[in-house]
Amino acid sequence: MKKVLFATSALVLSAGFASAEVAVSGDGRMGVIYDGNDAQFSSRARVKFTLTGESDAGLSFGGSFRVDQENFGTTRAASNGTRGAVWVSGTYGKLSMGDTLSASEAAIGDLYEVGYTEGSFADDVEEISYLTGDGADRDQGSNILYEYTINQISLYASATDGSSNSWYADTYGANNTDDDNAYALAAKYSADSWWAALGYAKRGDADEISLAGEGKFNNFSVKGVYVKYSDNYVVEPVFGQSHTSGDEGVVGFDAGVGTNVKLDNTIGLAAAYQMDAIAVKGFYRKDKYKSDADSQSFDSFGIGADYDLGGGAVLAGGIIDTDYLNDTVLDMGIKFKF
Repeated sequence: MKKVLFATSALVLSAGFASAEVAVSGDGRMGVIYDGNDAQFSSRARVKFTLTGESDAGLSFGGSFRVDQENFGTTRAASNGTRGAVWVSGTYGKLSMGDTLSASEAAIGDLYEVGYTEGSFADDVEEISYLTGDGADRDQGSNILYEYTINQISLYASATDGSSNSWYADTYGANNTDDDNAYALAAKYSADSWWAALGYAKRGDADEISLAGEGKFNNFSVKGVYVKYSDNYVVEPVFGQSHTSGDEGVVGFDAGVGTNVKLDNTIGLAAAYQMDAIAVKGFYRKDKYKSDADSQSFDSFGIGADYDLGGGAVLAGGIIDTDYLNDTVLDMGIKFKF
């Protein structure tokens, strides 16, 4: 698979640098999405710049961003550190800043993606709702992530300089931001065919403890994630950035749940089977919410299959049924990496 469209390397004639490189890669997709009522065409193409260099002393550094992230908006752009990322790496680990993962997500990750849109056709319900990092809050500001690995143990630490408690807001006004700092810590042990990880995060009064593991046996792989939250208040259990409470097709809380609703815990399981060019994947997720009056759970299921055409092209399709949406949704198409 060719990951690079073109690359240029230049020797920089200064004492501060030994070498530098700019690489351009890209991805694209095209296909059909069925939202429960209508079938719609959906396609996109994106270009990514990856910048790398190394100092005379052996310090590696770099950055990456997509073209559409260069100046996405006043609060979300690579130019102000809220999209894309820059990093330095050396003997004592790697330090990244920008739109990076939190420590917990860097160690654990999400459930397996399905479909040619990789889950976005169902608002990415395979993505775990970490308190901080990975752009989960539009107004959280720049994130910093430190990673260090020694033998089979990896350590992670991350922080933000302010995050939003209005999780799924569509606007960027002052009412959607606060001054709460957020941080996360995580550790991961990796063996030949399995790993286990533990994470902790805090944002304002909210806490998060995450535990996960993954094993790979011949052609099979399985992953489990459990996240326990404390004082993690939410407005509506709506995923993604494209929906707000009351939008058509979006499910909110039942009338009897009451007020002061908190996300209490998340359980997720995923499995995959790979045979030559064919991969079959699936996931299950349960989110439990509690309030002063009652509790309510939201279940999500997804299954999909990929067929690797070679050369960076993959034929993929998926179907997702989630309590967060009124209808079962599916997609089918082809995705590319250049």
